[in-house]
Amino acid sequence: MKEKEYITREIEHLCLDRMKTGLITAIIGARQVGKTTTLMKLKEIVSAEGIVPEERIFYYSFDDPILRAELNRDFRFIEKEIEKLTGESLLKLKNPIFLILDEAQKSPVIFDWLKIIYDKYPKEIKIIISGSSALGIKGKSTESLSGRITFLKLHPLILKELVCQLTNVTLPDPLWRSLPQKKIKDFLFSRQTLLYKHKNTLESLLEKIFIEGCLPGVYTAKSLDDKLIRLSSMVSTYLERDIRASGEVGNLDDYSNLLKTVSFEIGSIFNISSISSDLGIAYNTVKKYVSILKDTFILNPLSPLFSRARKKVVKSNKMYFFDIGIANFLAKRTEKEHIRNIGGFLFENILLKSFESDNENRPAPKPFYFWRNYEGREIDLVIEHSPRQYIPVEIYLGKSFPREKVRNYCAFFEKFKDTQFGILIYRGDVKEEKITGKPIYLIPWWLWF
Repeated sequence: MKEKEYITREIEHLCLDRMKTGLITAIIGARQVGKTTTLMKLKEIVSAEGIVPEERIFYYSFDDPILRAELNRDFRFIEKEIEKLTGESLLKLKNPIFLILDEAQKSPVIFDWLKIIYDKYPKEIKIIISGSSALGIKGKSTESLSGRITFLKLHPLILKELVCQLTNVTLPDPLWRSLPQKKIKDFLFSRQTLLYKHKNTLESLLEKIFIEGCLPGVYTAKSLDDKLIRLSSMVSTYLERDIRASGEVGNLDDYSNLLKTVSFEIGSIFNISSISSDLGIAYNTVKKYVSILKDTFILNPLSPLFSRARKKVVKSNKMYFFDIGIANFLAKRTEKEHIRNIGGFLFENILLKSFESDNENRPAPKPFYFWRNYEGREIDLVIEHSPRQYIPVEIYLGKSFPREKVRNYCAFFEKFKDTQFGILIYRGDVKEEKITGKPIYLIPWWLWF
């Protein structure tokens, strides 16, 4: 891969589509997932496609303390600067302006100004903002921009983006967008034809991201030392700058220890009481710190699917990391042999995030859960395709259909009798099995996007 080769992001066309609605578009996501790079790419696309000429595109980053200070002194600083640069009053705009505001949550005053600007010039000024805090962006937007803003979430590099980059194959919409359908097996075989000759390359890709994850700067780095430096920088910057600056953390050592502990809990039932006891940190403090991790997109919870017998099913969430490279770095899993005992959970994390990255940005996302009964039978992912119509998805690192998974499907089918079929994502080939008369579609992981 060339050193500065750009990996096309799925979110690019989504942003352009959202811009057409006339609403402010907000890109949210964790630090280092590529928000600024994506904004710069959108700037190029908007100019190249003649939507807005380059000289009428304005970018401001609120990582800049001088800009924040200027806004604190003058609420209309950006407005006045644009008028100065264009030589036009915003009241008399004849051609559109494209305004890009990066890390907007760092200057809360900007949201009140955006409300005024949007209400005055809804057609003349196209606006995209970004942010690394759910509360910072969504909280302020709810107060000031209700009905004026639409959200997109940017994840680290996702499987579809990486596979398209490696194989130069243009892929159709993800599998789950076509479910359920009568000819699933035919669909899978036609899709497999596109990628089967790249199977070895794709397996090498999986081995790579198993260790280093999918943060763009880490993935494209050339040497192991460079990758580790970038991971270390992400952790230290996040802990020491962002979290300390938030004022939400009383004891940074406790917070750091919690983050490291959670890196060993990928895909497990997350028990706050147990973690509180193990670390010697008050329950409410652990709860608060976990909330911060979720708010800054580091931890992603997966809720259980409740049946009628609520007392018989687990009520705690599972937790997944936004990027397994960060989780591995925190847990000092830097070599292949280090992940031998946790590989299944990492695989689960990768595949779940692949689903979430597409589903979350759809106009009407599908609800999804995990399921576990009182006997410990579990389904890794349950997609609610329509009310009370569930698709159970098991994720398995091996190349066969293990008996343990068969028992899990049997338990799920018994509980949810209207379920039509199940899916097993694994490292084998496309197959179809039957359990209690219902088809289970075995899907290679590289078809699951």
